[in-house]
Amino acid sequence: MKYIERIAKINQLERKQEIIDILNELGVQFDLQNARVGQHCVENILVSCNPSDSRLVIGAHYDSVENSTGANDDASGCSVLLHLIERLHNSKHSIDFVFFDREECIDHGSEAYLNLVGKENISAMINLDMCGHGDSIVISDKGNINNKAFYGVLDKKMIEKHIVTTVGFLPNGDDDRFAACDIPNISVCTLYGPDIEFFKYLSNQIKEGKPLTPDDQKHFLSLDVVSTMHLGENDNISSCSQLCIDKVTEWLADGLSGCLR
Repeated sequence: MKYIERIAKINQLERKQEIIDILNELGVQFDLQNARVGQHCVENILVSCNPSDSRLVIGAHYDSVENSTGANDDASGCSVLLHLIERLHNSKHSIDFVFFDREECIDHGSEAYLNLVGKENISAMINLDMCGHGDSIVISDKGNINNKAFYGVLDKKMIEKHIVTTVGFLPNGDDDRFAACDIPNISVCTLYGPDIEFFKYLSNQIKEGKPLTPDDQKHFLSLDVVSTMHLGENDNISSCSQLCIDKVTEWLADGLSGCLR
């Protein structure tokens, strides 16, 4: 929880500065990507290992909605990213760890990153969003199980080992910009069982081309995880747990380091 507690601030500049301070404390080199997208200036924070034309991107957005500490959405994802950087910043893989700016403003940070790096230099993307609340890792795999571009992360044995649940649909975030560029991508979160079952149901409805009913929309708004975001009743640090952060970190670190053994 040490990273969530530091990042989960209402002030956006303070959120960014905490991440910068932590990276400096870890002795990890990073770059600040400044860009203008439309009328907005964005600043991503990038830790790049072995840049190449086939890099894996692992990202989380550091911004939050106005007046929210954004503990689960998405200081939790940033916390996972920092733990991964601690363990993997000397990896032999080509990985960009990116803290995206302005995801809550139509994914501007991820758009800026793609413009600066070039989609042709990216092989795959893992989006970490809302990874601090629940008891299970859930991913929208988008047909990428066993895709070698994700190294060992999506190996079926790794999925089974870390008890990762796959669904066809999760709400879009920064992964949406990568999908629009035809870059293989997945989205990662943590959820409790009842919420997982609803997302499985939604996934089947979408797969079958069935529209969501008013009851579906009402049910979505009542989900436990929804209460932890966008000024919901559980949108606070106490809704998050280190256990969730550790589960996601161990799975990703195990998958990535497993390819080196």
